[in-house]
Amino acid sequence: MTFMAKAEYIDGGSWPRRIVSAFMRGRGQVPVDRGNQRAAVASLDACLRVVKDGGVFCICPEGTRSPGGRLYRARTGVAWLALTSGAPVGPAAMSGTDRVLAPGRVLPRPAKVKVTFGKPVDLSLHEGSVADAGARRAVSDLIVRAIAEVSGQEYVPVYAASAKTRG
Repeated sequence: MTFMAKAEYIDGGSWPRRIVSAFMRGRGQVPVDRGNQRAAVASLDACLRVVKDGGVFCICPEGTRSPGGRLYRARTGVAWLALTSGAPVGPAAMSGTDRVLAPGRVLPRPAKVKVTFGKPVDLSLHEGSVADAGARRAVSDLIVRAIAEVSGQEYVPVYAASAKTRG
């Protein structure tokens, strides 16, 4: 399974980050520079190649870690990837990841993570509408609602990054 991961996890740096970086690169994870829109779009192209080659790809639609464990508004890259690839979207919820890699930590530690899968999201109403920004927003919202059903998390209709800056 291939994941999209923030570029800082894959770029290296200090010795602990280099360990994580070597692991991430060795597993073929796709780096995303969240501060550069053009680079982020290029990362989605790499994700699309994984799916087109028959791989399983996991993307966290919020684009960042959730502050406080609630579910925040999805970025539309997840919809672009789903609509462009035509691949089925299976919502999944992970809990316990905060014990593996707590915010601010560099090295992961062993802990149990629970993954719960939901029914595939029906995107048939939006087939062929990848160029429509409104359709991408609607699909992103459908996907995050499906994740909320699986996870039981409270949904907050703002971007997680905005919630983090507000404190």
